[in-house]
Amino acid sequence: MKRWLIRIGLGLVAIIMVAALLIFDRVRSFERSLPSYDGIASVVGLSGPVHIARDAYAIPHISAQSFNDVVFGLGYAHAQDRLWQMELARRFVGGRLAEIVGEPGLAPDLTMRGLGLYRAAENALPHLTPETRAALQAYADGVNAYIANHEGPWPIEFALAGITPEPWKPADSVAVLKGMSFTLSENAFREIARVKLLQRIGRRGLEDFFAPYPGDPVPKLPEYLDTLFGVTQMGAAAIPDTTASNNWVVDGAHSTSGKPLLANDPHLPLTIPSTWYLAHLAYPDHDAVGGTLPGIPAIIAGRNRHTAWGVTNTGSDTQDLFVERVNPEDSDEYQTPQGWARFETREETIKVRFGKDKRVIFRTTRHGPVLPENGIFANAAPRGYVLALSWTALAPDDTTMDMSIRVHDAQSAAEFPKGGASFVTPMQNFIFADDAGHIGLMLPGRVPMRADDNDAQGLVPAPGWDARYDWTGYVGTMATIMDPPSGHIATANNKTVPNDYPYLLTREWADPYRFQRIDALLAATPKHSVATFEAIQHDTVDLYAVELKNLLVAAGPFEGREKEAAALMDAWDGINRRDLPQPLIYAAWARALAKRIYADELGDDFTSFWGFEPQFMLHVLRNEDGEARWCDDRATPAIEDCRSRIRLALEDALDELTKTYGSDMAGWRWGDAHVAINVHRPLGNFPIIGGLFNREIEMDGGAFTIFRADYSFASKRPYAAMHGAGYRAIYDLGDPDRSVYIISTGESGNVFSDHYDDLMKLWAAGEYITIPTTPAAIAAKTKHTLILQPKINR
Repeated sequence: MKRWLIRIGLGLVAIIMVAALLIFDRVRSFERSLPSYDGIASVVGLSGPVHIARDAYAIPHISAQSFNDVVFGLGYAHAQDRLWQMELARRFVGGRLAEIVGEPGLAPDLTMRGLGLYRAAENALPHLTPETRAALQAYADGVNAYIANHEGPWPIEFALAGITPEPWKPADSVAVLKGMSFTLSENAFREIARVKLLQRIGRRGLEDFFAPYPGDPVPKLPEYLDTLFGVTQMGAAAIPDTTASNNWVVDGAHSTSGKPLLANDPHLPLTIPSTWYLAHLAYPDHDAVGGTLPGIPAIIAGRNRHTAWGVTNTGSDTQDLFVERVNPEDSDEYQTPQGWARFETREETIKVRFGKDKRVIFRTTRHGPVLPENGIFANAAPRGYVLALSWTALAPDDTTMDMSIRVHDAQSAAEFPKGGASFVTPMQNFIFADDAGHIGLMLPGRVPMRADDNDAQGLVPAPGWDARYDWTGYVGTMATIMDPPSGHIATANNKTVPNDYPYLLTREWADPYRFQRIDALLAATPKHSVATFEAIQHDTVDLYAVELKNLLVAAGPFEGREKEAAALMDAWDGINRRDLPQPLIYAAWARALAKRIYADELGDDFTSFWGFEPQFMLHVLRNEDGEARWCDDRATPAIEDCRSRIRLALEDALDELTKTYGSDMAGWRWGDAHVAINVHRPLGNFPIIGGLFNREIEMDGGAFTIFRADYSFASKRPYAAMHGAGYRAIYDLGDPDRSVYIISTGESGNVFSDHYDDLMKLWAAGEYITIPTTPAAIAAKTKHTLILQPKINR
């Protein structure tokens, strides 16, 4: 019997080994999905030849005799390297994820179908200029030419999803741009977050917890909240992290070259491939180089021969939720100021992989689409009501793509505000400069105006049947600064308009710490260079950490290991370097303190809001307006103070860190915990195989540093960087080819490519590459050359 068991066991091992070899062979076969960067390809849709020269990092230099042929080449290059990323992006906006991932894709599909964001993209096309529509078609032709010419298997993601690439359409590009607007908009989430917590912490608690921007008054929330939302416990996702990017510029008087310098590093969730793709476009009398977004035929942030530009998110309040009362006698009707009106409805079918197709009726009110009850805003409305969304991105006359595509044609700083008039969503802090020495800032984008008696103030959902909450129009004057006396401009999602600015853009600006640090560093050096700008981009001083740790250390005296930790923190200058123990102690202490202070108040909702909450935390620890009451532990009869919470939180933090990293506190390293996780979508979230596609690397920086690498307290790896600068660039208008660039992973989205992650180490170290634009310099760096030539039909 034993012998037979051994034979059976050996047989099973042999079967498993053979199966493993077959699987390995099958997986390795996907190496043939890699594109060819060399040769000549005959394609349909060109008016003349396109040259794509690639350097050692596979960055394409695309040249042609017309702009449309150049964007054809960009579409071809994007498809070569990022076809899966593009496919996923358009499917997300179109509500078609369930077709490839099954049931888990239903919630986002229901939300996106309900919003009708892809339909809005289609509706926007006729409002774009003929030149923009021609460029979108040329780009789509380039994508489709690669799809038609491709030989061998598609990238492995397509095989796992059970699909092949569909032809690209101009509306797909507009949809990708709208998807970015969705990513950068959080107002609706914040409105729901407030009313979600109303029952738990009350009106005063909401005013404390959602603290205003420093120096701004605490907004008073409307009286109807208690009656409309006070009896229903709502449910919703946490607020997404969207508010983090940096840009700054100095004029020629403040640079060593005598010409402006401009820096930009937009921050988004860290993914592999990167959100960004580097490219150089050359067409008669034009060179444009910088960061592109696969799916969009444009240099989104970059420079040309005479100008440079960069963007950060303004965070303007462009979304309002309206509570629509459903007629209890007829569920097909909702209440308006004039009485009951019928919902507009449409039926759509969502295909579900491994399941049955789902037929859904979507509704729309006079304010906008009704949020589906089973989408990502599930259970967000009180019983008997629905939530409808007004959002500028849903406007049919959204002409944002017009500016996005032609921005790199600007030959002077004065041209940027003119182009900004076509920009609708999302509002950006758009800085720019030219080689004549001018610098500027504009805030292009459409922001709604609200009546003076609108006490919802865009902070909470408003009664849809009351006309005073309706939008009254849009802000008519774009905020603009040109050539300020200081000689420099900086933004970091902070408040970028003066207190006397006549229009309300938002009451939820990001905390000012990164801006304050940038502003101080710019002022500290009389003449800046690319090198000094590089040092600023890699600066890891956290001004909030310094402010908070001083309050924490003041809770002493401490004894034993807590004394050792407090001494380290007391001597810390806020530098978040990977080889130091202090950033790790600080992060763990802050994490534990948040739990000690407001977990008892928030209860089951705590993990959705577990974060730094800087202004709230400072107010509590300083007992501003009596907010130290948050330090009392509701679970005990005693009244606890903040000093006891701080001390217990340090004990909690040291227990956690000792268990994980040992007892040698001086030997702890921030980099051991603070690794950037570049997550593949969607495979990076799957067990086992996720590790094959994700890439991790140690990082400097923290949540409020210029060199930002933010982390999530509630995640399984609470100190791992999840959000940061996927693209960094510094543009030198004194010597444009000395400009420097970097993205977070590599140009290719194919896991079998050498260029999948070949820029990651440079990125994590705060280093850069150059991308020349002169023919001789390009030729010296060229490793591959592909020529696209018009196909002659015979």
